[in-house]
Amino acid sequence: VRMVRPLTALNSYDYPGGHWEISLDNVRVPASSMIVGPGKGFEIAQGRLGPGRIHHCMRLIGMAQRTLEYMIKRVEERSVFGKSLDKYSSVRQIIARSFCRIEQARLLTLKAAHKIDTVGIKDSKDLIAAIKVVAPKMTCDIVDEAIQLFGGMGVSNDIPLALFYTAARALRIADGPDEVHLYQLGRNLVKAGVKEKQDELNYFNQESS
Repeated sequence: VRMVRPLTALNSYDYPGGHWEISLDNVRVPASSMIVGPGKGFEIAQGRLGPGRIHHCMRLIGMAQRTLEYMIKRVEERSVFGKSLDKYSSVRQIIARSFCRIEQARLLTLKAAHKIDTVGIKDSKDLIAAIKVVAPKMTCDIVDEAIQLFGGMGVSNDIPLALFYTAARALRIADGPDEVHLYQLGRNLVKAGVKEKQDELNYFNQESS
């Protein structure tokens, strides 16, 4: 096992130690270390991806919440053209929309987590896919608005907005890109809708006969 090099994401190393390119040359795993069974690697990975995606979304919501707190403090303290930023209607709308989007994502994440706990990962896949699309995009958009309000400071390392944006943007790819989740979610919803309509038709035909 050879550590080749740490890989950067958006020109920076992921914390705490980055993700590495690793070379595996003639590596064997002892039979005593087998998990579940041969050929079950994908099944094992899928089993942890649901809770892992929920964890990503929790972190993203935390980043968005902190970003909102930074924004509120900024607009109260920063004045332009003779009045503080919080007096401008457009700025108040940004703050309000950000709050709404965070709370929507928070509730969707809680719903997905609750469903995993009560019915299992397999039957929660649609909600997991939905939040995995919603949370990173929500955080990206809110951090982008905050950077605009902070100006040059927003892209510096004096505050963590640039770090938040990098993390949120990368998580739109990690554990599957948005497009894959949307494709699968859309497919599942259509199949469920067709089955529901067929069940209704079967019920109607039974009642009629």
